[in-house]
Amino acid sequence: MSTTNAADVSPAELRSTPVDGVDVLGALSPSRASDFMSCPLLYRYRTIDRLPEEPSADALRGTLVHKVLEDLFDLPSATRTPERARDLLVPTWDALLEAEPALAELFTDEGPDVAEWLASCRDVLDRYFTLEDPRRLEPAERELYVEALLDSKLLLRGFVDRLDVAPDGAMRVVDYKGLALDTPLPTPTGWTTMQDVEIGDLLFGADGRPTAVTQKSRVHHRPCYRVTFRDGSSVVADNVHLWTVVSSRRQVRSTHTVSTDALARLVADQAAAGRRHSVWIQAAEGLRLPQSDRLPIHPWLLGAWLGDGDTRGGRLTVGRDDLDDMLTLVKQHWPGDVRVRQEATAVSVCPTKVDGLCSFGHPVVAGPTPGHPSRRCREQREHVTAKAWNVSLTAELIRLGLRGRKHIPLVYLRTGRDQRIDLLRGLMDTDGWWSQTRRRAGFTTTDDQLATDVVHLLRSLGINPQHFRKAYSNGVRRDRTWHVLEFTPIDFNPFALPRKALACEVQHSGVRYDLARRRIITSVEEIESVPTQCVSVDSEGSLYLCGESLVPTHNTGRSPGEWFEAKALFQMKFYALVLWRTRGVVPAMLQLVYLGNGEMLRYVPDEADLLATERKVEAIWKAISRAQESGDWRPNPSRLCDWCSFQSLCPEFGGTPPPLPDRTGDPGELTEADVD
Repeated sequence: MSTTNAADVSPAELRSTPVDGVDVLGALSPSRASDFMSCPLLYRYRTIDRLPEEPSADALRGTLVHKVLEDLFDLPSATRTPERARDLLVPTWDALLEAEPALAELFTDEGPDVAEWLASCRDVLDRYFTLEDPRRLEPAERELYVEALLDSKLLLRGFVDRLDVAPDGAMRVVDYKGLALDTPLPTPTGWTTMQDVEIGDLLFGADGRPTAVTQKSRVHHRPCYRVTFRDGSSVVADNVHLWTVVSSRRQVRSTHTVSTDALARLVADQAAAGRRHSVWIQAAEGLRLPQSDRLPIHPWLLGAWLGDGDTRGGRLTVGRDDLDDMLTLVKQHWPGDVRVRQEATAVSVCPTKVDGLCSFGHPVVAGPTPGHPSRRCREQREHVTAKAWNVSLTAELIRLGLRGRKHIPLVYLRTGRDQRIDLLRGLMDTDGWWSQTRRRAGFTTTDDQLATDVVHLLRSLGINPQHFRKAYSNGVRRDRTWHVLEFTPIDFNPFALPRKALACEVQHSGVRYDLARRRIITSVEEIESVPTQCVSVDSEGSLYLCGESLVPTHNTGRSPGEWFEAKALFQMKFYALVLWRTRGVVPAMLQLVYLGNGEMLRYVPDEADLLATERKVEAIWKAISRAQESGDWRPNPSRLCDWCSFQSLCPEFGGTPPPLPDRTGDPGELTEADVD
């Protein structure tokens, strides 16, 4: 079901605002800027193509609760009670349904029960009253339209849910969200969240095997801590969260399961005694998953291309000293032809298709005939059940959405162990190295996304890498971050190239093996309370993996999700920038309220923050303009893909984007602003 009507259109889209006769470059809202940062292809579908999106019960819940709160603030302050909010719920739902009858299709036999869904809406409303008391609030503005014209002639605009102004003029910007993406939980097919996981779903146990969720708790509001590990990862957990930890004192180890409260005391006591790195949890085993027969590129070859391939196509650069061995490996993992060309300082190796054969490998090809000016295969009837293999590496990269943007597709991160090892070996044979002094392997890249993917790949194999970052500038290309990943190889050799494989020392036991398996806890700090939730799983020890760093845990509350907090804060800073440019006052507080799980995020901005946001917005606009000129709206795969309505049109999922619509104007003309 897909519907589009005037109710779906932001008020900002319906508003044509003259800007003192100035010809503006275009208009941008925080929603569309966030879309582009998340995925340029998503921006294109929403802003350029304006494709309708499938409604969901979760999104509709946010819309309904938002409207109830809006109506609640129209009432006298003394009557803004939880009971009154509940009374408004059904009439507001009836009004939404009358305006758009198609919404009823969400609650058919295959969808959720409408009574249960309305009960969940009541729970969200009740949760709001645990965050603030609307009887004590008199907002200065609600649904406030704001706009500001920057010196670059870029118009920023949107709608602020609520603006509170104190007697001294201090402003608080408040924005409501229906849902928050909480703890990321790895699954055999990708990712889910603590909020979305259900009883019966599969997660991973600490042994790397898929394990079923058997119970799920209600949301708790307890004292919370941030537990930080030496590799820089961290998890936020409540005070009764259980951890199975190992502590060491005078070379005597003890293993015990303790609450976060007790863990904080243990880490503090050990640090006070001069034993700062003597509390740890054992790293998880590698993920145990079946081999896949649907990988279009052999994992080793994909890894080699990710390391030393031309991002524009299927060409690898190989050093002359390694040419013979690398050619052997490429030919071993590529079914077609391999072309070699000498370059000035290296050798270009290009896996391509076999000439004279069709894509399915048939040698008999018919010549041109009337109505068929090109050559074609005489065995076309067999193509229905056959698999096309005689294509170029470039064609396969395009199908996977990799050309122009290197990353590891999710299907390669959730395949069998041997295939993930082959992928790592391709990466290490090209951009990896072995340190005889440190007796550690390393991988280097200046690609932020690839570095993140390789860290996850290593952790999925049971390896605990150290991730170092430093600024990199060579005076020619833009400044970048140099990522250095170091790890101790355990149980398998991470190299296939003989020169590197022979130098590498693999640890199967002993002290270095033991040290490599430790996730050392460096601090346990009390923080502001956040909503927490836990699940039970059917695995030995009741342990399962949580967070992007695959931390073994008994139960969990919320991983910090820095990337998500940054995105949410960007939207709030966007509003603060517009208000500062129009009113001359920096808002004293930015407050983001997540109605879905009762979380509240607060931030105090300053002028430096807002100037940085202005530079970021203008950089986003320039990137949008370049994409508009080139027509290159490439996808940016992430965990958000699981919630995207356009998977069938995305190359990451085997889809093909439709032709760009024939529209005049720029990508951010004044009719294109959208807001949350």
